Amino acid sequence: MDRTPTPDTVTGFASLFQGGSMAQSLTDGGFFPMENPDGTFYPATGDAYQNAIEGHLKRDGESIGVYPLMAVHDPEGVLQGFTVWWGCVDWDEGREESLVHARNTHEVLAQIGITGWVERSRSKGFHLWVFFTEPLPARIVRDGLMGVCNVVGAPTKEVNPKQTSLVGKKIGNGMRLPYPALREPGQHEMLNPKALYSQIPLADSFVASALETRITAEQWAAAHVLYKKNEPEPVRRASYSYTGSRLTGVAEAIRRNGPRTTSDKPHGDRSGTLFSLACHMIRQGYGDGDIAKELREADTDWGGKYAKRPDGGALLDTLLNSAHKKAWSNSEKFLRENQPSPKSESPTTPQQKGAGLHTERDA
Repeated sequence: MDRTPTPDTVTGFASLFQGGSMAQSLTDGGFFPMENPDGTFYPATGDAYQNAIEGHLKRDGESIGVYPLMAVHDPEGVLQGFTVWWGCVDWDEGREESLVHARNTHEVLAQIGITGWVERSRSKGFHLWVFFTEPLPARIVRDGLMGVCNVVGAPTKEVNPKQTSLVGKKIGNGMRLPYPALREPGQHEMLNPKALYSQIPLADSFVASALETRITAEQWAAAHVLYKKNEPEPVRRASYSYTGSRLTGVAEAIRRNGPRTTSDKPHGDRSGTLFSLACHMIRQGYGDGDIAKELREADTDWGGKYAKRPDGGALLDTLLNSAHKKAWSNSEKFLRENQPSPKSESPTTPQQKGAGLHTERDA
C-alpha cells in the first residue's frame, strides 16, 4: 500500500498536531526534544515543522513527537499562560481493557457533540485524541478530558497535556504522533468507529475527517462541565517554615507542609510524618545519606523531637531502616487498592449508567 502523503495531508496533519516543540521518536522507544545549538527547541509550528511532518509520514522519514504546551505572552512580552491545540489520553491497561476505556470515552464525547479519535498505539494500548479549531487553555483541555474519563471510570494517569504550566526551560511531557512511516501494520493508526473500530490505514482519510470535525471552545465547554475537582477538607498544620527546593513530588509536599496537628498534639505526629517522608524519598530514589540529612533537618524545623534527645540520631537511623522495610510494601498496597474498577462494573454516562457503553471487547 502506498503511504506517500499528499501535500494537503502534510499541511493538515501539521495543523492538527501543532504544539510547543518537537521531539525525536526512536523505534527503540527513545523520545527526546529536538534542540538547537543555542539550547532552544525546534518549534512544532511553521515551515520547518511541516517539513518534519512530511518526513514523519513518508516511508523513509524520521518519526517525531510533540510537546503540546505553547506559551502565550501579551504585547509587552509578559507570560499570560499556556495553550494547546490538542489533547490525548493514553491507556496501557492491556489491549482489551484499553480499548474498552477508549470506546467508552469516545462515545460519551459523541453524546455531547464532540468528535474524538481513537488510535491503536505501538504497545498493548490505545490513545484518544481531540483536536481544536483554536488553541485552548491547557487547564481547560486537561480538566475536560479528566471529567469525561471520570464519567466512564477510565484511568486518568496519562491525560495530556500532563502539565498546564511550565517553569523556566522545561517543556513538559510529549506524545508520539500517529502514522509514522516506520510502523508495524495496524499500529499508530486511527480507528473508524462507524466500521467496528477497524483501522484507518491512510493518513489522508484521517486528516480530511479530523479537520472537518475539530472542536470549538463552545463545544468543549460541554466536556469541561463534567470535571468536578475534588476539594479536600482544609487541614490544620503546625506553623513550620520550609523554603528548600531539593525535594520533588509527594516528598516535597510532606516536607513543606509538616505534620498535621490535633488538639492533643500541637506539634502534630512528627514521628509518623518523618516516617512518611522517608518512605516517599526511598520510592523516589534518594540515597540514605540524603534521606538521613533531610530527616534531621525536618526534625529540627518541626520542633526538634529527636534533636533534643542524646540518642536522637540513632532513633532517626532506626526510623529510616524501618522505612526501607515498609516503603515498597505500602506502595504495592496502595496500587492494589487504587486499581480501576473491575470491567463488570457498569460505567456511567452523563445521562445514566451503562448507556451504550462497553464492558468487554465486542468488536
